[in-house]
Amino acid sequence: MRNVEALLNSLVDVDRSMLISVLSMEVQTATKLAMSGHQRTAWQRAKRRSAVEHAARLAHILAYFKYGETPAGMSEDDRRLCSSLVEKRSV
Repeated sequence: MRNVEALLNSLVDVDRSMLISVLSMEVQTATKLAMSGHQRTAWQRAKRRSAVEHAARLAHILAYFKYGETPAGMSEDDRRLCSSLVEKRSV
């Protein structure tokens, strides 16, 4: 799984439609990863839970940029991260 902060920082110089496109692909990939695999052991369940949380986090960030509003359930840290990216993009 890619580091979300690094991913967003790499997208500072792209236009809005490309940003949404890349985030959409990342959400799809993270969701597929979260839904795949076995859950027989505690380690596998923990890995899946982490992947589900990562996919949800990316989905919130995508919604933020797609609709221009903070979605319900988005963490304060992610909201700050998105606001920071918006500021960097507008400079």
